Amino acid sequence: MADSATPHARGREINHLVPAVPVLETERLVLREWRDPDVDAYARICADPQVMRHMWPPRALTSAEVAYDALGLREHWQRHGFGHWVVEERGSGRMVGRTGIKRHDDWPLDPENTEAGWLYERAAWGKGYATEAALEVVRFCFEELDRPEVISIAHPDNVGSRRVMEKAGLSFAGARRWEARGMDVVWYSRHR
Repeated sequence: MADSATPHARGREINHLVPAVPVLETERLVLREWRDPDVDAYARICADPQVMRHMWPPRALTSAEVAYDALGLREHWQRHGFGHWVVEERGSGRMVGRTGIKRHDDWPLDPENTEAGWLYERAAWGKGYATEAALEVVRFCFEELDRPEVISIAHPDNVGSRRVMEKAGLSFAGARRWEARGMDVVWYSRHR
């Protein structure tokens, strides 16, 4: 039996504590809860330095870091009642990334923020998946969570994510130094 202190074992326990994670569907994608086998597919995505170059930290993640991050994404649902979903291609069932809503306690402009964000494998880039899922997540924020505002934060050089933000109806709101993370960012916003 796995030690309950390991991220893998703790993740199984968390599945029983997390409120029911709604399944969201778009024309080509299924956004669903995290499952233990997803960690391996997520590790494959996060091991690509090109995928991670605009993330925090801006480098490929180790297996241990990926397991910890996946656990944190699961726990976010428990703490806030919303979070990131695994994104699967509807036809193949293949995990192509993650997208969802996150609250950043270290974001100083709005401690009650609801940030829409995403991370996709390189093979999914250019297919419109991030935009398709982001539109559904923004809808979910407004209609299901009754949030007055959705934000999205990106590295200034992350042109692809900035395009997704705009296509999801968010507008440029500012640029600043995110001191807690030691990085310059831009952020976009959309009000209901």
